[in-house]
Amino acid sequence: MSLLKRIRHNARNLLLLMRNRAVSLRRRGLDYVMLELTGSYPERRDVEPPLPFPLRRLVTLPQEPSLEGLRWAAEVLAADRRVRGAVLRVEALAASPATVQALCEVVRGLREAGKQVVCWLPQHADTLLMYLASACTHVFLPEGATVFAAGLRTETLFLKEALDFVGLQADLEAFEEYKTAPEMFSRTTMSEAHREMLEAILDSLFDGVVDGIARGRGLSPDEVRGLMDRMPLTARDAVKAGLADGVRFEDEMAAALGGDGPSGSLCTWQEARRLLRWPMRWRRPATIGVVPVEGLIVSGRSRRLPPLPVPLPGMERQAGSESVVQALRQAERDARIVAVVLQVETSGGSALASERIWREVDRLRRRKPVVALLGNQATSGGYLVAVPANAIVAQPFTLTGSIGIWGGKLVTAGLLERLRIGREVVQRGARAGLYSDTAPFSDEERQVVRELIGESYALFKQRVGAARGMTPDQVEAVARGRVWTGQQALERGLVDELGGFETALRRAKQLAGIDPDRWVPVTTVTPPRQEQLPLSYPVTEAGLLAIGETLRALAGEWILAMAPWQVRLRG
Repeated sequence: MSLLKRIRHNARNLLLLMRNRAVSLRRRGLDYVMLELTGSYPERRDVEPPLPFPLRRLVTLPQEPSLEGLRWAAEVLAADRRVRGAVLRVEALAASPATVQALCEVVRGLREAGKQVVCWLPQHADTLLMYLASACTHVFLPEGATVFAAGLRTETLFLKEALDFVGLQADLEAFEEYKTAPEMFSRTTMSEAHREMLEAILDSLFDGVVDGIARGRGLSPDEVRGLMDRMPLTARDAVKAGLADGVRFEDEMAAALGGDGPSGSLCTWQEARRLLRWPMRWRRPATIGVVPVEGLIVSGRSRRLPPLPVPLPGMERQAGSESVVQALRQAERDARIVAVVLQVETSGGSALASERIWREVDRLRRRKPVVALLGNQATSGGYLVAVPANAIVAQPFTLTGSIGIWGGKLVTAGLLERLRIGREVVQRGARAGLYSDTAPFSDEERQVVRELIGESYALFKQRVGAARGMTPDQVEAVARGRVWTGQQALERGLVDELGGFETALRRAKQLAGIDPDRWVPVTTVTPPRQEQLPLSYPVTEAGLLAIGETLRALAGEWILAMAPWQVRLRG
């Protein structure tokens, strides 16, 4: 660290020390602090503002709360002895299952620090909300609220008849039977392998949810399953059943904290943060770098879609191989970065783009430790890019695996015929029209395509076997396109440890030879000049441009390593 930076850092800590001494003199209003949980809670805040310079200096846009910010708030509360506990006000929470598990880790951290954590649910509580609430010490609901933790449900769409209706045909090949992405376009019902896989995933997720609620509420798993089958429950019925501790409106929460439990005042986080002692950080020369791989994996640079009238799941972000590669190389060159956390949140995408990222991760781990952190979904190409890491961390509810490949083409001949559009073709070369949309594959062409996709599948399995120390037969047993939960993946050797960002960070510090309990700064590594779509574009124009670029990029790829769906909790 340069002398000037050291002087600045020491001056900051001196001012922080003076501030902490001053706020320590005040005690009122710090017994219980209310934290509002709302939104989807991405792991970290966006590091690049959506507005171009200098507008980003003039306009402050609200950012969605992140897990990183919530962990910092919990750390501040845990370190201040004047704080007796936190009240979580959970409303409009749109977090996915693995993210909810990360929120539960924050709750457990506060409880381990000796703090009471009270959950207040002002809205109807579904399965995920009850799973989160059960990690707290007390749960309260207002009169009129209901608990509808009825379990899990997933639905799969099949478009074959709709495509037939408009004259389109999806001519797709996949390796192997559990690689069910093409079934959406080529079947009218689930295959046996598809149903078997979904049943196993739901069993794993359902068991985890039931066990979490049972442990938190002091019930048996059978009792929780019985309550789920009786849903919905009124707030008072939920209290009688043991799923909640009382019925309270928001203005009654302060009195509730002074009832049977510990007494004290209640204030918001915005009020409390000015009165809390902030942790002092002594700058270290070592830094942990975070490289995100978020969204559909495509060739080229990363991009973000502006807000669209119709949400497109999995299309909001694109992880461009060029941007991710440049970020990994930047982490390699930066002498301050001693280890890298590869944050993977993607269903995959282009097999070629995934291979490029795989190569850079494999190169980087030979110079610096790399820990892959799998988010809510890291399947197919998303798992491929994580495979070379020194260690892989996932949440029990993470969806991962899907080691398989698929590809093909969309045949438009029937649509053009219905529209009375004629088309004549002139070509040179027997296979010049191999991927043309004029006709399905011939038997000879299909054999060529299957051989090409099969080579990519064999390469995928080879990558997994070499990285995970598995024999070809062992890889084949967990591959074939099958999706696993994080818990199932741990049991089958596809991941090394269960946990969230803090777990991955500790593993990265250990691999770098740093005491895992020692604080080390964390920085997000971004490539220079990352492409973003200006929000000033009209929504329709920007959306069509972005979607068009993405579809053109994928259309140019003959082989895809991606999973088409997520398991969503309903009820």
